[in-house]
Amino acid sequence: MTMSRKHYRQAAALLRDALPPKGKRQPTRTATVREIADGMASMFARDNHHFRRGTFMDAIFEDTK
Repeated sequence: MTMSRKHYRQAAALLRDALPPKGKRQPTRTATVREIADGMASMFARDNHHFRRGTFMDAIFEDTK
């Protein structure tokens, strides 16, 4: 079964919520979330050729730039 945009948004929201609060840097935790997000993005891209890795990653890390 191919996942839908709704599923990708839910996954991004879960990962975003796992990040440390804004202003409270925890580089190790952020790096861990990034590694998990990257693995999930690879899996999603294999599952659905319409999946946009950049959009997914931006939805998670947009406030950390």
